[in-house]
Amino acid sequence: MRSGLRGTIIGLCSIAALSVAATSAIAADEAVTVGKTNYMKYCATCHGPSGTGTDGVASRLFTKPPTNLTLLAKNHGGKFPMMEVIGIVRGDQPIAAHGTREMPIWGQTFGKPLSDGMYGKDAADAQIMNIGQYLETIQVK
Repeated sequence: MRSGLRGTIIGLCSIAALSVAATSAIAADEAVTVGKTNYMKYCATCHGPSGTGTDGVASRLFTKPPTNLTLLAKNHGGKFPMMEVIGIVRGDQPIAAHGTREMPIWGQTFGKPLSDGMYGKDAADAQIMNIGQYLETIQVK
């Protein structure tokens, strides 16, 4: 009887673990999709739909071309620099073309809470993280 109960418990735990893994994969896919949407809306004008910095409608307006975002991992020893990306998008690491911390090129969207509520900053950080997760998917090998 004990081995039957033990097998049932192990089976239920396995199902629960698979369910959590599947849910996590779906959430990750959704985050990448949202990140791509936000990237295309806020970043592709300069960095281009491809992320290379050459095909954005505004990329030719700069004396120095926008950063090739597909090379971030390659330029960091093969590891995607998520925290650096988050810092740049949030405005913690100044990039002249992105504007000042007080007035980032994205206006109220990034670097500031989305609302005055308790989770306003968390929601803004989640948007930034989604963009970072999308960028991680377009890295050249």
